[in-house]
Amino acid sequence: MASVSISELVKAFGAYYIDSGQNMKNILRMLTQGSVTPSYMSQVKTNDSVFRMATYALGEIVQPFTKDWNPSDPGKFIPNEIQKRKIKIDLDVYPDDIDDSWAGFLASSNLAKKDWPLIKFLIENYIIPRIQQDMETQVYYNGVYKAPVSGQPKVAKDVMDGIEKCLQTGVNKGTVNILTGIGVLSKATVLDQVEAAIDQISDIYQGTEMIVCMAPVFARAYLRDKRSQGVYQLSSDKNLNLGIDFSPNRVVPLPSMGASTDMFITPKANLLHVTDKTMNKETFKIEESKRCVSILTDWHEGVGFGIDEVVWTNKVKTTV
Repeated sequence: MASVSISELVKAFGAYYIDSGQNMKNILRMLTQGSVTPSYMSQVKTNDSVFRMATYALGEIVQPFTKDWNPSDPGKFIPNEIQKRKIKIDLDVYPDDIDDSWAGFLASSNLAKKDWPLIKFLIENYIIPRIQQDMETQVYYNGVYKAPVSGQPKVAKDVMDGIEKCLQTGVNKGTVNILTGIGVLSKATVLDQVEAAIDQISDIYQGTEMIVCMAPVFARAYLRDKRSQGVYQLSSDKNLNLGIDFSPNRVVPLPSMGASTDMFITPKANLLHVTDKTMNKETFKIEESKRCVSILTDWHEGVGFGIDEVVWTNKVKTTV
């Protein structure tokens, strides 16, 4: 049963608490990756385990007139679904561990260990930011669901299928549009690749605002490539933007994509983030058993596309 480690503190400062005026300001916190990808998605709240949708496909029905009756194909419903997966946080903390240490100012004389300042400090400053970072960097794009197996390590990437898995599944099935002649993104050619990709979007959707999603490193390269063209009379780089010329679309940098050379294009309304009606991701149950404080929460979440046919990507088919 793991708990908060203070071994490095004890090694450096000693196994005792002396009030030297230290407080939470003396505990420095490195930046963590916040939750970004869901802000570019349409939010769907449902308590159903699976969010089910359908599209209706109808082919050409206009035909030359004849006196004969020639009924056209009346079309069909095409089902689609996004599976929500149950995700959890389990943490055990022994607050007494910090009592005789430099961090003793987070302790208390209160016999209810769950009410010690340490617990609130951990939740607000470290646990919530870490959940956001894990979901953004490991799950929203790269996640591939694996059913948990008792005794085997459990990692964030296993909790649900991310956007990349949805893209690859659609590409392999032939329902997601493959951009031809684009190749993997390159910092040297990303501007040309984006413009060539936009030209491959069907004419019906050319007037619809799309998000062109890619890793931040390529979004920065896109801006630098724009600047290097020399066709813009700008007084500052702040006047550059991620818009795509002659198009209502814009480049969107998703931290969840890491260093991926993928790109995908779809209307924001088509990129769905499915959650419970009551989201518990940042709400915790705190239990105390003897001198151990357990911090736990669980929630359901899933991502996917409403209509695969309104997604374009430079990913290629894979063989299974």
